Amino acid sequence: MKQNRKSIEANLRNKLAAQYKEKSDKLQKRLDCLHESYREMHERARKAEIERDELKDKIQQYEDWIQRLQEYMDMNDDDRKAYIETLRAQDDLKRAVEGTRMYSYLNHLFGLVF
Repeated sequence: MKQNRKSIEANLRNKLAAQYKEKSDKLQKRLDCLHESYREMHERARKAEIERDELKDKIQQYEDWIQRLQEYMDMNDDDRKAYIETLRAQDDLKRAVEGTRMYSYLNHLFGLVF
């Protein structure tokens, strides 16, 4: 059977199309793989940044605490006692204010009910 020019061109066109389709499919799979890898790396980087920020905050808290302890240790006994009394007074005041807020809130709620 003799092939004519049109059938040869059609076979060649189909062969080239199959080659390019195969290459295109491989490239699409590679692109999908790279996209997935990028997404995973982006997620890891985001988590690492969050963890870094949390650790920076923790370090700052520790440095602040060390600084306050150092200042406390550098005080003489009279200043230390005065500082402790001031802290106690502030704590008592804070509790009193919170108690007043709770009382006001409960009073308001009971006023709405009755």
